[in-house]
Amino acid sequence: MGWVASVLVAVIGPGPVAAASADYFLDEADRSPGEFHLDGAAERKADALAHFVTGVLAEENSGPEQALANYRQALALDPGFTKLAIEVAYDYLRRGDPTEAIGVLKDAFKAAPHDPEPALALGSIYLRHLRKPDLASRYAEAALKVAPDRFAPYEALWEIAVAQDDRTTAARVISRALRAKATDAGYWLQVADFLTNAATQGEAFTLDEKTRAQLGTCLERAAAGAGKDASTLARIGDFHALCRDFDAAAGFYGQAADLRPSLPNINERLASTLIELGRTAAAIPVLQRIIAANPLDLAAYDQLYRLYQAEGDLPRALKNLEQAIIIDRTNLERQRDLMVLLLQSGRFEDAATRATEAATIFPRVPFFLYVEARSLAALHRYPESLAAYERAALLAAGDDGSLLNSMFYFDYGCTAQLAGRNVKAAELFRKAIELDPKNADALNALGYMWAEHGENLDEAERMIRRALAIDPANGAYLDSLGWVHYQRGDYALAVEELLRAAQAMPGPDPVVHEHIGDAYFALNRPAEALLHWQKAAGLDSANKTLAAKIDAVVSRVAEKNQ
Repeated sequence: MGWVASVLVAVIGPGPVAAASADYFLDEADRSPGEFHLDGAAERKADALAHFVTGVLAEENSGPEQALANYRQALALDPGFTKLAIEVAYDYLRRGDPTEAIGVLKDAFKAAPHDPEPALALGSIYLRHLRKPDLASRYAEAALKVAPDRFAPYEALWEIAVAQDDRTTAARVISRALRAKATDAGYWLQVADFLTNAATQGEAFTLDEKTRAQLGTCLERAAAGAGKDASTLARIGDFHALCRDFDAAAGFYGQAADLRPSLPNINERLASTLIELGRTAAAIPVLQRIIAANPLDLAAYDQLYRLYQAEGDLPRALKNLEQAIIIDRTNLERQRDLMVLLLQSGRFEDAATRATEAATIFPRVPFFLYVEARSLAALHRYPESLAAYERAALLAAGDDGSLLNSMFYFDYGCTAQLAGRNVKAAELFRKAIELDPKNADALNALGYMWAEHGENLDEAERMIRRALAIDPANGAYLDSLGWVHYQRGDYALAVEELLRAAQAMPGPDPVVHEHIGDAYFALNRPAEALLHWQKAAGLDSANKTLAAKIDAVVSRVAEKNQ
C-alpha cells in the first residue's frame, strides 16, 4: 500500500492524510465531526479519491474490470492524477488497447502540463507499440521542454533515433544532454550511467576517447553538485573504478567513508582501490576497520593475509589466514596457502600438525601429505617423512597426477639421501630429471651424491656439467664438480674449481671451505688447509669431523716444532 499512500498524498495533500490518520486513533467520544464545505475543485478531488479507493478495494475483491471502471471515473474527475493515469494507460496496453491508453495520457498531459511523465509515456507508446517515431519524438521533446534538467527525455529521444538507425541524431541528443544546465549531481550520474551502459558489450567494457571525455565531464559536474552527500560521492567513485582510474576512485571513496562510515560496502570499495594502486600501507587499516565492524568477514581476512604476505610480514599473514580458517576450515585454497606460509616461516612442527589435520578434511588431496612429508624431513624425522612421501605418491597417482612433478621427486630423493637410502635416492633423482631434464638441482644432487661416495664419477661429472650448463655461476654446482676432481685424486684441479665455487657462493659456505681445506691437505699444503678448515669451523661449530681435522694438523705442527 506504499504506492497507494503516496497517491493519497498526491490527490489531497499531506494535511488531510495526516488528519485522517490522527482521527483514526481518537476515541469516538473525542471526535468532533463539524460541518464543512468544499469548493468545486476540492470536491472533484475528493470524489476522485473516493473512486480511486473504491478501485483499490475492487482490485482486491471484485477483479480488474471493476477496478478499471473506478479508476477511469477518478481520472474523469481529476485527469491530472498522473501516476494513476500512467497505471491505467499501461493497463489498457496490456489489454491490447493503445487507443484508450493514449486518450488517458493525453488528458493527463493537458491537465498537468508541467509533469513530463505523461508525455514520456506517450512517446514510449508511439515508438514501441504504434511504430510512429515522429509522434514519439514530438512528445519526448515536449517532456524535455517541461523538464530540461532531467535525463529521461534525452534518453527517450536517443532511443527514438537509434530505433530509426539514425546514429548521427542519437549522438546529437547526447551532446544536448551534456550541454544541459543541470546542477543536480543525480542528473549527471544518470548520464554517466547511460554512457557506461552503452559502452558495455556482454562482460567487456571499453570506452573510446570521445566517450571517455564525455564521461569525465559528467563526473566533474556530478562532483561539483555532490556536496557532502556520501552516497553520491561513492557512486562517482564507482564510475572511476569502472574506468580503472583507481586513484580518483580512492579519493571519492575516502571522502564518502569519512562522511558516512556506515555506508554499505564503502570500506570494501576503498580497500579494493587502494590494493589496485599498490598502496598496501593505506589499505591495511581500512581492512582492519572492516573486520572490526564484522569479525566474520572472510574477504577482509583474505585480503589482509595476502597483503602481509606480499610485504614479507609472515607472522601477521599467518595470523589473519588462521583466523579465516577458524571461520571456514573447509576452503581448500586457504588451507593450501596456510601450508605454504608455515613452510616459508620455518614452522615445520606446526606445518606437519596442520597438514595432518587438513588431510582428514580433504582425504583425496595429496598435497597435504606432501607438506607433511617435507615438514617431517625438515625436522630430521626421515623414516616418517619417507612414509608420508610414499602415501602422497600413491594418492596422487589416483588423481590427475599434477603433484607428481619433477620437484616432488627431487624433494623425495633428498629425503631418501638424508635417510641413507642412496639407491632409492638415485632412482628418485633420475625420475625428477626424466620429468624435467632442466632440473639443475636434481642433476647436481645425483652427481654430488655419487661424488661423495666416490661412485660413478664419470656419470657424476656428466650430471654436474649438465647442471652447470643451465646455471654456470652456481657455486654449489662448482663445488660438486671440484669434489669429483678430488675423488679422482686430481687435487690441483679440485682446488682450482673449489676456489671458484667459494667466490660464486652468495656468502661464506662451511662445506665449500672444508672441501678446499681437504684438497689443500691432499696436496700436502697444511697451512692453506688449516686456514680454510678454520673458516669452515667458524661457520659450523657443530662439525666434529672438521674439529678433528684441525686438531690433527695443529698437533702435527706442534710436534714438528718441538
